[in-house]
Amino acid sequence: MNIPVIQILLKMSIYLTILFISSSAHSDIELGNADAPVTIIEYGSITCGKCVRFHREVLPSLKEHYIRSGKVHFIYRNFPTSSEAVRGAVAVRCAGPKLDYVMLDALYHSVGEWSQAQDIDTALTDVAIDQGLDPESFRSCLSDPVQSQSVNDEKEDAILEYDVIGTPTFVINGKVVRGLQLIFELELLIEEAMP
Repeated sequence: MNIPVIQILLKMSIYLTILFISSSAHSDIELGNADAPVTIIEYGSITCGKCVRFHREVLPSLKEHYIRSGKVHFIYRNFPTSSEAVRGAVAVRCAGPKLDYVMLDALYHSVGEWSQAQDIDTALTDVAIDQGLDPESFRSCLSDPVQSQSVNDEKEDAILEYDVIGTPTFVINGKVVRGLQLIFELELLIEEAMP
């Protein structure tokens, strides 16, 4: 083998390693102090009606009373239950770590518009532009098949790790709680989980 071929193979090997690492990493969206005494993981689907209700009605109270005070560390993980939700989950990943929650929140609040659009990717790009994202970079990320595969891998991990079968599913300090939880129900679970 000559030197240029070896260099190309080495570069390809490094690229594939980076690609594998980035595609297998979770895209956790985190709010609050990672050292909080209670950690709540939500497995949600952006097109799930009960998840939409949680994000519009319950999460604001949870943030105000528990996350901001340092009592709860909240983690969101995608568990898409429709093809539209997969596209939305990819859009959230493409927003990047600095704007992922902003994008997630925008998608939950506008789900009736973008998920019913004739061209979902164009509708998602419009939401991304509204959040200040570069449209070209966003579109490029959105069309990357590695992103969709990463979302599907994350869903498989949830099934294996916590036996997640639907959304929303919450894991509160390791305890799996299925279905929509209203704020008073979450408050009881948080108090129960406090050390």
